[in-house]
Amino acid sequence: MMQRVNKNVVLAVLTAASTLFLLFQLYYYRYYISGKNGAAFSRLKGSLSVQDGTRWRVVKTFLNLVSNHKVPVFLVDPHMLGLLSKDIEQLRSSPDSLLPGCQYFCKARDVTTFGLLDKIWEHKGSIFRAAEKLGFQWQKYEGRDPRLEGMDDLSGTEIPLHYLFKMAAHTIHLVVFYERSGNYLWHGPLRLKRNMDRKFAPFRKLQFGRYAGAYSSSDLVHMTVDGLKLKIPRDPLQFLSAVSHSRFLECRYKEARSFFKVVLLIHFCPPVFNIYYYIHPLMTRP
Repeated sequence: MMQRVNKNVVLAVLTAASTLFLLFQLYYYRYYISGKNGAAFSRLKGSLSVQDGTRWRVVKTFLNLVSNHKVPVFLVDPHMLGLLSKDIEQLRSSPDSLLPGCQYFCKARDVTTFGLLDKIWEHKGSIFRAAEKLGFQWQKYEGRDPRLEGMDDLSGTEIPLHYLFKMAAHTIHLVVFYERSGNYLWHGPLRLKRNMDRKFAPFRKLQFGRYAGAYSSSDLVHMTVDGLKLKIPRDPLQFLSAVSHSRFLECRYKEARSFFKVVLLIHFCPPVFNIYYYIHPLMTRP
């Protein structure tokens, strides 16, 4: 009889302990795990499907990453800016008056695009190690620095032009902008080199990188959208208009320099030009 009582007591203690452990897990998830995504997610989660929530979380994780590493990115995604431009005044003055739920960053899409001004980006290395720890896969795409073309000793130097961060089938495209001597911002084309993974991201859906682009400097403003704090161009419609007319054709410096030499010879030394005209093709033959 005593042995049976002891078994019942042990069973009751184990049941109570298991119940308490489950309650502790629920408490921990509710107040700690959910809290890591911020109060914004608590307000939004009721209206998110699994797929919508995944897109929002990927953008949220990326924005937390760049904020922690002081990387000043700003939204340049034409699709997202087009949506925001319709409610821009309301978002600025009274964002709480908008309909509840995730209105923008949960829309169906495969890519979200941000920009970055290279000259104010410091400590470039540490962010990539941190990104990998968070679960991001990433790729860097480089190209020639056009600011150095025509300088024989520096021509051909490569610089970072684009970065892709991928998590949970969603891609973050980071476009690097450089200041050029004409007081404008420039980004280069995205070109895959021979040994690169062509299935890493939906490259055909990228909205920047098919060709180089040039833009006037634009003021940025802070804004909270779907609970996410980010920067966007002060006038989204003006920026969108610039995107549609941004295609940039680089000067062919070597050909221009050769042409300039020929023009000088024609103008100042016609006899020398005649000799140059006949000898130069022979000298350049393989």
